[in-house]
Amino acid sequence: MAEIVLGIGSAHTPQLHTMAKDWHIRGNRDMQDGVPFFYKGERMKYAELEKARAADGFRAEVNLEEGQRTLEKCYQTIDELHETFKAANIDVAVIFGNDQREIFKNDLRPAFTVMACDEFVNKPRTDEQKTRLPPGIEISDHGHLPDDEIVLKGAPELGLQVVDSLIEDEFDIAISTEQHFPPEEVSELGGMPHAYGFIYKQIIRNNHLPTLPVDLNTFCPPNQPRVGRCIDFGKAVGKAILNWESDARVALIATGGMSHFVVEPEFDHKIINAMIDHDWDHIRSYHNGHFQAGNSEIKSWIACSAALAEAGLAGKLVDYQTLYRTPGGTGSSCCFMTWE
Repeated sequence: MAEIVLGIGSAHTPQLHTMAKDWHIRGNRDMQDGVPFFYKGERMKYAELEKARAADGFRAEVNLEEGQRTLEKCYQTIDELHETFKAANIDVAVIFGNDQREIFKNDLRPAFTVMACDEFVNKPRTDEQKTRLPPGIEISDHGHLPDDEIVLKGAPELGLQVVDSLIEDEFDIAISTEQHFPPEEVSELGGMPHAYGFIYKQIIRNNHLPTLPVDLNTFCPPNQPRVGRCIDFGKAVGKAILNWESDARVALIATGGMSHFVVEPEFDHKIINAMIDHDWDHIRSYHNGHFQAGNSEIKSWIACSAALAEAGLAGKLVDYQTLYRTPGGTGSSCCFMTWE
């Protein structure tokens, strides 16, 4: 049977590949007060957020020098994760991620999708696609998009095994055996969502290893799977992989998170510790407001960690950094973990 030998978790925020001197582009947008945020599970505008966090101790970190130093630490850790992946001699990687209206638009948005394709195309955006992006996104494209079009191997055999097993476990799963692209007139991307593109470029380093993207609609209401369902889903995916009749060495990779677009270190560390300790009851205790906007990607990590628990691998925090871009504490937290 297949063996799950490694787990990796990595942040993929566009802020990671935006120099600190340019963080003000998104920061100014944050402070316009037209963008609602979620903090401690509650929805609020920026002015309310800054008032609520007036006594927090992170203000000294909101400066260019500290921001750039933090980025450099993150880059070193990403290099370490790549070396860990490379040393494990992986045959196939399963990536737990999410789409943010990049390929699934309003016409179709499954809650769970197994992308059991023969191959995946990833390529730079066109000039027209760039015009449809929010401010500050295009300058980070180098972190998750290739310089030229590339074709990456899929893992259709494993994908069909996972789908069949999930159906037996009463998950009504969607499957894609051909790469899904949105209609051209609304597309912002010509390849894979940034959650997966980041892993291809930064962890796997585009080495054409077969991958199986497992997509959770964490980000887009109203059909976001709740956190308890993500735990159960992850356990079921882990079981399916372990029952695959293959001698493959499999890595599971979580992409996204932790807290953003409001940085909440206390919440993050509670979730990190719960994943390490397999304290699923603690994770289930949080209501859905804690997993909105960027925070929603934490559910990809939770599903992945539940799958890794099925394989008996132990989780370890490798590094955790905070990227603050406003006095209200907006920005991104960056978590990096391994399971071995």
